[in-house]
Amino acid sequence: ILGSEWVGLQNFQKMFSGLYFWPVFRNTLIISFLKLIVGFPMPIILALLLNEVSCGWFKKSVQTITYLPHFIGWVVLAGIVQQVLSPSTGVLNYVITALGGEPIFFMGSTKWFRPVVVLSSIWRNCGWDSIIYLAALTGVNPELHEVAMVEGASKIRRIWHIDLPCILPTIVTLLIMQCGRLMSVG
Repeated sequence: ILGSEWVGLQNFQKMFSGLYFWPVFRNTLIISFLKLIVGFPMPIILALLLNEVSCGWFKKSVQTITYLPHFIGWVVLAGIVQQVLSPSTGVLNYVITALGGEPIFFMGSTKWFRPVVVLSSIWRNCGWDSIIYLAALTGVNPELHEVAMVEGASKIRRIWHIDLPCILPTIVTLLIMQCGRLMSVG
C-alpha cells in the first residue's frame, strides 16, 4: 500500500463513464422507488388487518405464514420464485393456461423483471415489518375505540381516525429509515 501509485479519482471516472453504469443506476433507482411506494404501505395494511382479527388461531396462522419468508435466505426465496413463475411447471403459469392464456416467461422478460423483484421483496419483508406496526397498535388506548363505537363510528372510520394517527410517529420513523436504505436494492 505504501509503495502504490496514487491514481486520484481515476477509478471513479472509469466507473461513471462505464457502458452499464447509468442504465444500472437508473434501474436501481426505479426499483428502489417502486419498493418504497408499493412496499412501504403493505406492512401497515397487514398490521391493521391483523389487528382487527378476533379469531386467535387464524391470526396466529396468518402471522406465522407472513413472517416465515423473512427467515428464508434470498437464494432459497429466488428458487421458490423461479419455481412458481416457471413457464413450464410454475403454478402461476398453470393458472394462466387453465384460464385460456399463454404461459409467460416471467424470469426472462425485461417487462416482468421489476415487478418480480419488487413483489418478491414485499413478500419477504411484509410480515416481518408488520410486527413493528402491530406492536405500535397495542399502544392505542382502547377507550378511544369504545367512545368511537358509542358515537357510531364504523371500523374503517376507527382505523382511519384512531389507529393511523396513533401509529403515525412509528410510520414516519420507519419511512425515514426506509429512505435511508433507498439505494440498497439487494
